[in-house]
Amino acid sequence: MFDQASTLRRLMQDFAAQDSLPYGGSRGASGYEQAPIPRVLAVSGGKGGVGKTLTTANLGLCFARLGMRTLLIDGDLGLANLDVVLGIHPKATIEDVLNGEASLKSVIVQGPGGLRVVPAMSGVLKTSELGRMQKLLLLDSLDSLDEEFDIVLVDTPAGVSRNVQYWTASAAEVIVIATPEPTSLADAYATMKILKETTSEYRFKLLVNMVKSEAEGLRVFEKLSSFADEYLKVRVEYLGAVPFDECLRMSVRERVPCVQKYPLSPASQSFRNISSQILATAGEIPAKGTVQFFWRRMIVSGEQEIFS
Repeated sequence: MFDQASTLRRLMQDFAAQDSLPYGGSRGASGYEQAPIPRVLAVSGGKGGVGKTLTTANLGLCFARLGMRTLLIDGDLGLANLDVVLGIHPKATIEDVLNGEASLKSVIVQGPGGLRVVPAMSGVLKTSELGRMQKLLLLDSLDSLDEEFDIVLVDTPAGVSRNVQYWTASAAEVIVIATPEPTSLADAYATMKILKETTSEYRFKLLVNMVKSEAEGLRVFEKLSSFADEYLKVRVEYLGAVPFDECLRMSVRERVPCVQKYPLSPASQSFRNISSQILATAGEIPAKGTVQFFWRRMIVSGEQEIFS
């Protein structure tokens, strides 16, 4: 069992010492040294059933195959299923970290194609609503990792709960998943509206899932981006569309990512194109894209109360 009290005391000292440093960096003997900054992308979408987990798993595998050191985090701490989609059987999860029974490094498991995965648990309601102390412990755990990643993808829960807001506020980029259904479009719009109001997010990437054609995907993007620009004043970037593909359904039943089991399927080709586009449009990644800041932002709303 880890000493949680001493961990918190050390964290408070670290926060005070690092106040003047950009997140993601460390100060060495010769002064400030900038640590590598991975891209942290949160995959969201409002309603459930739009394919957030499948998108996370398949894009993650595409990134890994493109040579990116990729970490997937199951952010649905109450109803996790990323492990099911990937066909992995974790012996420990974030719950064990929160209970002080394991380090975060020890619960990271190897996924297909070189993926690394931080699994969550399912059916544990108390953990789906993290307290501030638990967030501090996760912060300390992730900061202690000695591995470096190029890409971090977070599979967020359905809806726009506090946990979803934490994940998206902490990621450098937010991918919104929508389908052509009117209810999904309404939920995607509501998600962007709430995230703008609660996390000051003004840029979103849109992936349209389960389309009949590329033209249908473009129509969804044009409609959603037009409303978002006019009424929300946010920018929506089109990543592309993934067609309705029976291979995706079969891959879920077989617990193997579609791009691995059915590499020649239309859906797999779309995931490869989208992953290449994301990497090609890296641009300037803001400081909040660092892994360290990713966890720090999870407690920012209660920072004064915690450290007073």
